[in-house]
Amino acid sequence: MEEINELQDKVQDLDEFSKDYEVSVNLFTEVDYLTEFFDWFRIRKNRDAELILSPDGDFRESLREAFGYGSADVIADRTEELFGLPKRVTVFKDDAGLRDELEGPKGYAFWFFVFGIMFCEYDGFTLCFMSGTNN
Repeated sequence: MEEINELQDKVQDLDEFSKDYEVSVNLFTEVDYLTEFFDWFRIRKNRDAELILSPDGDFRESLREAFGYGSADVIADRTEELFGLPKRVTVFKDDAGLRDELEGPKGYAFWFFVFGIMFCEYDGFTLCFMSGTNN
């Protein structure tokens, strides 16, 4: 696995780039990245939320479905440039309750309104993409 500092620098670069499109990127390095996600965002009520393989199958198409066609391709290009293609893309089977818990003013997400969440698994780490808005 890459040095953690180098990996974090790449994620920060992708996160800063993606925020222009109202998408944040978070790095998880545990094998059980879903538990790491729940702990990071202080999820209490919806810890039983279940991940499934993205129905779209393809990384780029999954981004389009989750975050819209206007931003997906530029974020996908930057992600592939920095990390390559993920081995697997997962989404929540049902994220409605989870999004409610993440949203402000009492939630811990980056956005006041959360629209979509997806995970891209690589060897040794997972990227979490979350879209939303503060408007």
